[in-house]
Amino acid sequence: MGDMTTILPTSRAIRAEILREREHNTFLPRYISIGEFLQRAVIVEGHRRIDDDTRTLLLLEATDFKRFGNLQIERNFFTFTQNATYLFRFFEELSGELVDISALELADTYGDYEEHILILGELFNRYKALCEEKKILDPIFLPQYYTLNQAYIKNLGAIKLIAEGYLTNFEMKLLQEISALTPVKIIFYANNYNQKMQSKFCELGIPVENEMMQTIDLSNRLLVERASFDTEAQIRCESFSERLLQVAFIKQKVFEFIEMGIAPEKIAVVLPDESFAEHLRYFDSENNFNFAMGLSVAKSSFVEKIEAVMAYLDHQSVENQARLNRVGPDLLQIISPRYKVEIGECDFLAIMQDLLKDEPSSEIKKIVDEELYLFEKILPVLSGSTLKSALYLFVNRLKNKSIDDVRGGKVTVMGVLETRSVTYDGVIVVDFNEDIVPRRSEKDLFLNSATRIKAGLPGAEDRESLQKLYYHNLFMRASQVAISYVEAADAVPSRFLTQLGITARKVYDDNQWASVLFRKQGRQKLPSAPVIADYDFTLRPLSATGLKIFLSCKRRFYHRYVEGLKSHEIAKDMPQEHEIGTALHNALRDVYQAESRFTEKEELKEAIFSALQSHNGSTPLDAFLHKLWMRRLDPFVEHEIERFKSAEVLECEVSLKCQIDGMTLAGQIDRIDRTSDGLEVLDYKSGKYPVYSAKTVEKATDFQLEFYYLLAQKKGEVDRCGYYDLKSGKIVYEELLEMKLQLLKEHLNTLQSTKRFDFEQTEDYAACRFCDYVHLCQREL
Repeated sequence: MGDMTTILPTSRAIRAEILREREHNTFLPRYISIGEFLQRAVIVEGHRRIDDDTRTLLLLEATDFKRFGNLQIERNFFTFTQNATYLFRFFEELSGELVDISALELADTYGDYEEHILILGELFNRYKALCEEKKILDPIFLPQYYTLNQAYIKNLGAIKLIAEGYLTNFEMKLLQEISALTPVKIIFYANNYNQKMQSKFCELGIPVENEMMQTIDLSNRLLVERASFDTEAQIRCESFSERLLQVAFIKQKVFEFIEMGIAPEKIAVVLPDESFAEHLRYFDSENNFNFAMGLSVAKSSFVEKIEAVMAYLDHQSVENQARLNRVGPDLLQIISPRYKVEIGECDFLAIMQDLLKDEPSSEIKKIVDEELYLFEKILPVLSGSTLKSALYLFVNRLKNKSIDDVRGGKVTVMGVLETRSVTYDGVIVVDFNEDIVPRRSEKDLFLNSATRIKAGLPGAEDRESLQKLYYHNLFMRASQVAISYVEAADAVPSRFLTQLGITARKVYDDNQWASVLFRKQGRQKLPSAPVIADYDFTLRPLSATGLKIFLSCKRRFYHRYVEGLKSHEIAKDMPQEHEIGTALHNALRDVYQAESRFTEKEELKEAIFSALQSHNGSTPLDAFLHKLWMRRLDPFVEHEIERFKSAEVLECEVSLKCQIDGMTLAGQIDRIDRTSDGLEVLDYKSGKYPVYSAKTVEKATDFQLEFYYLLAQKKGEVDRCGYYDLKSGKIVYEELLEMKLQLLKEHLNTLQSTKRFDFEQTEDYAACRFCDYVHLCQREL
């Protein structure tokens, strides 16, 4: 019989303990993780453990009853594999808490979930019958079939369990039974975030005290030792406007911690959202970090190539063609001829081996081979499906795999669950935002929290407390803690910060943090050289857009109109906002050139829809956006019908020029209406439009309506000008027309009399953000 076995939450906690014990000249204790311990401590005679694929296939078979459709879960294999996870989590929770599914009916006081509970109960029993028939053990049935592996348990000797987190009712039951065979002691730190665990010990007659570390003798149900848990952790928190800047925060804090004397091996970077690891890995040019979550196979060239081929075969667009050319079209000829062939008519395994033939990574080859071995079991279920469907399913499986990070960085990057029972002197946590911390659970999918709690299942508050516990204990064990979060219009700090008593302070601005990531070596930003050149505004027509650019930034006007430098737009499949606006303008032009007024809403709406169809883009997204705009145009259509009682469309999309004080003004007017009071000039707007007040008009740069007013004089007496908001259906008339006309004439007089200009840069740096010439002006932010 062994002397002592210590049970820890994770294998990482075991490694940390072994490293700590090696510092002492003594025999190493025996360690085991709680998951491995519970798996070995029980046996079920005559059954073999189920694997994940068999589990999903059997559950799918069990769903073959009429009422299952009422759960709104499709039985299509591809869809079902996504939803099976939620079903199993629910069943696992019932099993862990020793709650019979039939008991849920009593907890559902108001009958809100009566039908769901009955269907889930039937599914559970049908699945159980299939497992019994095949002598397969699913862990959800373990409480009903297990016996203790007494020989194994006694061989462990006395057991010391480090309990950090939550033990289910079944796990507590097992530990009590095991404690009758061998001494079991539980090390438990009680605080405000594990009240549910404290109540479990109180039910056993073992009093525990809050904010104390206690040793519990489970065999004799005694509290044998109690000690205070002191911490000297220095916790600091900082906010950022951009998520990426947190990489600089991590690198800077690692440097500071090491300067304080903390060994890099004793520093942990904790990622509540593990996808952030990709950002950190990209900037880890010094190889300082090791990533506990490994390197995702989703980022491998093998997966990227297959996805590029599939995207191209699904839609041969400009972007997909460019992507395929970039990652390599070498797999196209293998996949393309069989892409839409039924899986039964082609050898999927042989095709995958063919795709894998030139893969240089042995790790990727090993993972793909292992997955192919398991996937072979699923192929019969996919009969009738195409190679495309099988590839999609297989690639999604690969994305869930990872390759061990072997670069050997000394600072560990991990998720919060990996931190249980491990002490780090320096802790850095990023993404401490409300939408990430606490992590949302899908376990309330079938029952609400009130029903769950009444049934004896943990509720949302219990799960949140568990997450707080992990962060609280991690911080308590550390000496230095640095936390960051993103603060923006769509991101707020997690309420955990307030509940854990942590306040944020901003020491450096974002530009200082950005300099950590983006150092410009050997280059100094010099003041822009002045640009003074001749330009005669009387020799060329001037548009409202040209005047706006000149008044906003003379340097931008110089690049565009004097040098003639035009921006180059890369071809994209995604329709741009201005393209949707252009399509709307063109559709309305066609409608009103054919008919100057309408009396019926349906007739006008049908005319616009028909015209919009002719200007529709080729992508499904174009079709969706145009259909969406047809719905948005309802207020516009209503306003139009009302308007046509006293007005009619005179002209649309008319290009005009006029002479004003030696200057030629030019522009294309969206629409001119004839009313009893005179002409109304309208400019369609599907997005934002400028609105000035008497206080701000002196700084106005947009004179589009004033240009249109002057241009439209050729067509008759202009009464009013306005922006026609296509979303609201309202016309916003220019209230300051006379003031702005006077201001416009002053600008035109200046331009007409000046022949040499200082094309200086704007002082408004915000205007440079989306300017085509930002790099020419060295104004990149």
